[in-house]
Amino acid sequence: MKNTKEKILHAFNDLILKGDFESVTVFQIVKAAGISRATFYRHFKDKYDVMNYNYSSLLDRHVQDQIIHTMHDLFLMLLKEGQQYWKPLVPLFDTEGANSLYRFIRDYSFNAAKNIYECGNPHGGERVRTMTSKEILQLQIFAGGSADMYREWIRGNIPLTAEEAADAMTEILPLSLQKDLF
Repeated sequence: MKNTKEKILHAFNDLILKGDFESVTVFQIVKAAGISRATFYRHFKDKYDVMNYNYSSLLDRHVQDQIIHTMHDLFLMLLKEGQQYWKPLVPLFDTEGANSLYRFIRDYSFNAAKNIYECGNPHGGERVRTMTSKEILQLQIFAGGSADMYREWIRGNIPLTAEEAADAMTEILPLSLQKDLF
């Protein structure tokens, strides 16, 4: 089963590197992966589901391989991984809507930060504290702005190193969260 998902992801990534995401179809993914439509739909709902699984797998794999205890650690990991793994996927930042790469980065950052605050790590687990409604709102706004900055940084529009960008992001973290997140 995992092998089939990997075939689908590989086919998907090859297709989006050759063209834009919007033009990629399930038929093309199926053909490139050498599987049937029924097999595709056993694993994914549509191409957007593949895209989100792709993003999540990529980041989760790298988050698990690194020690992340603070927001600064998270920012630095996202930026370094972005340099290495997201550059070929820059066109995906142009997708819009519920399944866009921008929205995925925003939501992933928000959830990882919330887990760091509440559980002490980005993966979740036993909750040791709970964020207030105000802190959740602040973190949502911050995650949106961070995703904007990340998109522009990946595109090469912000001339900072990964370390400098992580420092800048950490400095603008809401004050109510700074004391517990780094």
